[in-house]
Amino acid sequence: MPVIDKRNNSMNFKKWIPFDKLINGPFGTMEPPKTQKSILPQILVIPMLSFNKELYRLGYGGGYYDKSITILKKHFKKERKFFITIGLAYSIQEEKKIPIEKHDMKLDYIITEKEVLSNFNHRKY
Repeated sequence: MPVIDKRNNSMNFKKWIPFDKLINGPFGTMEPPKTQKSILPQILVIPMLSFNKELYRLGYGGGYYDKSITILKKHFKKERKFFITIGLAYSIQEEKKIPIEKHDMKLDYIITEKEVLSNFNHRKY
C-alpha cells in the first residue's frame, strides 16, 4: 500500500495484508505503519478523478502517483523487469479533454465497468 512522503512529494510502498493495522495518513488516507517492510510494486493500481482515451488521468493534485510512477519505471527498466500501471474508474469519469502537464504519466491500462483501455487495444464489455 502507498505511504505518502510529503517531504519528497512521492510515495513509499509498504507490505500490507488484510487485517494488518492501518494508521491515519495525510489527506484522510489509511496507511500501513512506516515501520512495515518497504516494497517496490511491479503492478500499481491507481485512483483517479477522471481520464481520457489516451490513458492520461486527472489525479487529486499532489503529483504523488506521477512521481512514484517515474521512479518505479526507471528502477524496473534498469532491473529488466516489468512494471504495469492500472487505473480504475467508472466510465462516467471519462472526459474528452483533461489538463495534461509535462510531468503527467500515461497509464498502461484503464479499467472501467464497460471497457479496458490499453496502449494495445480497447475492449468493450
